[in-house]
Amino acid sequence: MHRYLLLFVGCWLLLARCAREVIIDLPEEPTKLVAVCHFSEGQHFRVKISLSKPVNDGSDIEFLKSGVDGTLSVNGEFWSPLDPDTTVVAKITYWKSSKEQLAQSEVEYALTVRVSGYPPIQSRSKIPAHVALEPIVLGPGDMTIVALNDGLSELRIPLELRLKDLPAGNHFFAFNLTHETVVYESFNPPEVAYSEEGQTNFLTDGRTFSLLHDIPEPVVLINENYWADDRRTIYLVARIPFDPESERPQRIFLEWRTLSEEFYRYHLSLSRQSSNLPFSDPDAVFNNVDGGFGNFSGYAVSHDTVLIPNF
Repeated sequence: MHRYLLLFVGCWLLLARCAREVIIDLPEEPTKLVAVCHFSEGQHFRVKISLSKPVNDGSDIEFLKSGVDGTLSVNGEFWSPLDPDTTVVAKITYWKSSKEQLAQSEVEYALTVRVSGYPPIQSRSKIPAHVALEPIVLGPGDMTIVALNDGLSELRIPLELRLKDLPAGNHFFAFNLTHETVVYESFNPPEVAYSEEGQTNFLTDGRTFSLLHDIPEPVVLINENYWADDRRTIYLVARIPFDPESERPQRIFLEWRTLSEEFYRYHLSLSRQSSNLPFSDPDAVFNNVDGGFGNFSGYAVSHDTVLIPNF
């Protein structure tokens, strides 16, 4: 018994020596300006401007509502001032380009922001040339219906997101799927009550799933490694639940984005920040703002509507 007690005490002391308090002294960083702006063709530039915070500061971000001197330029020439947007969206105040100045494709814009007491910041980006998809056409034989446990059914539709041309160089893309469901008062005779739109979930193979990233934007980011070996097509199975007694899915809406590298790198780094495995080193958030922090990036976008055949 004494030997077991001594062994237990020895193991306890050994484990106690393995547990050490480690204090990490993080370097102090001076406060800098932070600017985030994503833009697409035909849109205003809407910039969120704030101040950086220490790593251990968990308070809410306060966006600057005054005292900001912001401008946009093209080819080194003044193009538009940034004026405060008095429309509050989710309690965020934006600074936006003037009413007449909308973003154009393949034009490099430069953002400059000055606030008294802080170093000025500058960033550059443009909307890339759009890479289109082949049209998607469905037939009745393409769909299957699966009965669910709660009396609902699920419509499953294979979708192929196929690039018309695989461009040379970098491949930065994202997509979003939504669907419209029509709700009927009766089917015989057909009497429509209303229609509603919802997010479309999907199934895919394991490799594809591992290379898709959820990001704060309402799109799914596609990892550039997906397009290795000259792949041109993403294979998905859309899943649309519906009540067979009163509902019929009618259309699928596809948003397809071609991204600038600045947009892609920034959102990929955010995704990796939020999904790191335990004990792995976190990825640094991509930054393309000189003198400060944030992201200024463009993207091209197109929309397609896929009609669901009657069933």
